[in-house]
Amino acid sequence: MQCNLQIKLFKVLTLKNRRKKMIRNLVSLALIAIFFASCGGSTTKQADQEQADEIVQLSVDEFLADPAEYVGKEVTMRGLVVHVCKHGGKRMFIVGENQDDRLQIKAGDEVAAFPLEAEGSIVEINGIVDELRIDEAYLENWENELKADNPESEMKIHRGEEGHEHGEGDIQAEWNQIANYREQLVESGQEHLSFYSVICNSFVEIQEAETTEEIE
Repeated sequence: MQCNLQIKLFKVLTLKNRRKKMIRNLVSLALIAIFFASCGGSTTKQADQEQADEIVQLSVDEFLADPAEYVGKEVTMRGLVVHVCKHGGKRMFIVGENQDDRLQIKAGDEVAAFPLEAEGSIVEINGIVDELRIDEAYLENWENELKADNPESEMKIHRGEEGHEHGEGDIQAEWNQIANYREQLVESGQEHLSFYSVICNSFVEIQEAETTEEIE
């Protein structure tokens, strides 16, 4: 009889110990889950903050003061739209306080085209700064395209297929532009000329144009 009581008592104590151990394990798992959730949230917030910090916010005038500093960087800026390319809307130009200096904005993969109605509006653009270098090799390739007059040429950047970059459509004007660039190269004493633009990822109109006159 006494032996049976001892056995039952042993089983009860063993069961209680198992329950305590199970509870401790569950509490430990809960604490671990909370810890990792907290760390994960902090990591996500930190990553978001770092990404936001990588985007340079500046004015058009600040950018044009030293554009080479921002090549390859993501920037956000506001400016007045003074021109939208009428041939497809793939390019527009914005200005800051100094309206004599224009900045070219090119439509990126996420922007189908800039609306002609945007002329005269204040917009905020976000994009990556790009540098176009024009050197002697660039000019020679451009000349070869003009001589060949091949509309299917793969080197459409020189002919401005996507945006009339050099006043295309007038062959003589292009020859004149090549000569002008060549003179600038000689005068600069540099190996290339640099032209900066922003490849636009997104843009929004902050203030619409005062007039809604249709642009032909």
